[in-house]
Amino acid sequence: MFCKRKLTTTTVRQLRSIPSPTHQKKINLIAFLLCGMPFAFSVLLKLVDDKEHKGGFVNSVLVGIQTFCFSLEHPTFPNMINLLYCVLCQRCYSFIGSLTQEIRNMSPTGFGPSQQIYILRRKAKIDGVLNNIQNIFSVPIFFMLIANLLSCGIVVSWILQYSLKEYSYHMIIRSVFFSINSFGSLTAVLWVAGQVPIQLQKLKESFYEKAHLRLISVCDLNEPQFKRELLEKPDFVLTGCDIISLRRSTVLGVFGTLLSYTVLLVSIKGNGVNDRNATRTG
Repeated sequence: MFCKRKLTTTTVRQLRSIPSPTHQKKINLIAFLLCGMPFAFSVLLKLVDDKEHKGGFVNSVLVGIQTFCFSLEHPTFPNMINLLYCVLCQRCYSFIGSLTQEIRNMSPTGFGPSQQIYILRRKAKIDGVLNNIQNIFSVPIFFMLIANLLSCGIVVSWILQYSLKEYSYHMIIRSVFFSINSFGSLTAVLWVAGQVPIQLQKLKESFYEKAHLRLISVCDLNEPQFKRELLEKPDFVLTGCDIISLRRSTVLGVFGTLLSYTVLLVSIKGNGVNDRNATRTG
């Protein structure tokens, strides 16, 4: 992202003309919570460590600062990048949704060639922005999805491996912190980015339906038809390094795979422990 900072600046400037979503306050609240999580996490761990392992004041402060810096590095900083990615995707599909609504509000007789070209020009503008987003975030989003997936695996393995009696307050705080950040970030990216192809498909359907109704009502075979300009274009889907397709259906696949392999690893480890115990008993 640092190497493509000029392209990032250009993309953000292109999105300035798009009206901000109505839930802008929610985005600001999420950003505030993400920035406050490292402080709350380090304070809670410090309080728990002081109760379980009483140490000096200087040692407690140093451990708290270290925990705060580590939590800033991961997962706070990746989460802020994920939030930026989600905001850009949200601006794009909101713009596409407004185009779809404009087409639906037009009458078939009023949806002439000039209006169709106007819609296609605005669609081409947002296509350029989506291509820039894909170019900028393809690699970072892929590695951040992998990092969140591994964090989710760690939390699930803790839950499956340890009983409630073995869980300390320290482990409970870590589990809650990483589960909220990892599961939330992974789900948010896939859910928001998956809205883009859905809105593009709705735009295609509305454009085709309105153009088809105009053809029936006007009955002018010599009038140019621009349906192919939109329908023949392949569906655009945001991806991570062209490996992970960012669709909403990917959420179930990712969590299903995560749970399956985690249970498999825990069962293999449990069978190994039982075999060793049986060997010792024999």
